Amino acid sequence: MKRIASFFSVIVFCIVGSGFGDSVQNSPNLDCIDTPTCNTLLRGMYNFHMRFYESGGVLTRAWVGFSNSFMIGATFNLDNVIGEGTITGREPQILAKIKILEDSPAFPSLAIGYEPQSFGSTYNSDPNAKYKYSNKPTGIYAVITKSLLAGFYVSAGIGNHNIWKDFVFETDFDVFANVIWMINQDFAFLAEYNDIISKDYGSLNMGVRYAFAPELRIELSFKGLTKKPEEFVRNLRIDYVNYF
Repeated sequence: MKRIASFFSVIVFCIVGSGFGDSVQNSPNLDCIDTPTCNTLLRGMYNFHMRFYESGGVLTRAWVGFSNSFMIGATFNLDNVIGEGTITGREPQILAKIKILEDSPAFPSLAIGYEPQSFGSTYNSDPNAKYKYSNKPTGIYAVITKSLLAGFYVSAGIGNHNIWKDFVFETDFDVFANVIWMINQDFAFLAEYNDIISKDYGSLNMGVRYAFAPELRIELSFKGLTKKPEEFVRNLRIDYVNYF
């Protein structure tokens, strides 16, 4: 209980300390559920989010916009935050994304990025393990995003889950696609399919994202919808975004 209270105390502090306004009401969706979009933070904007996933783990991530098309960040995992067991922090990782092209009538936007952090229900401590968690990292990727209708965005991309180990096409090469439908400025419907070409790892994920304050969003997602119902995974995510 103390663990849960501590995390929600951080959230309350962010809300009270910022003061509400509409400066970030329409802040960009940097990603769908597990897959990225081309969107980047504006210069001077920052994003902090916590994803609560299976077995009581928390993936913590922070981004900072250094320009309107380039952002960097850091991320780390905490295992057993909720439930039993010793809380264990994993080594932090560096994140980066740069937008190369803006969306236009002729071309979609284009971005490349690097997100090496994975997460999941169990941690593999074997130093030779290619992946430490069940959810593979996004890795190095390239993605395009196109606004088809007002509030309706489609993204597709390719990536390499495995950057530093021996590359195996069948398990390491990623093809993904996602859709974000902004029904209004507060509510979004999310859908994605990652590892499209892999029969063993491909996953259909769906969720909703709601901004219950200008700076604060909450997301509930359901993952693995192509598998048996007892294998579905539920994730809760809380995002905070503001300017320095």
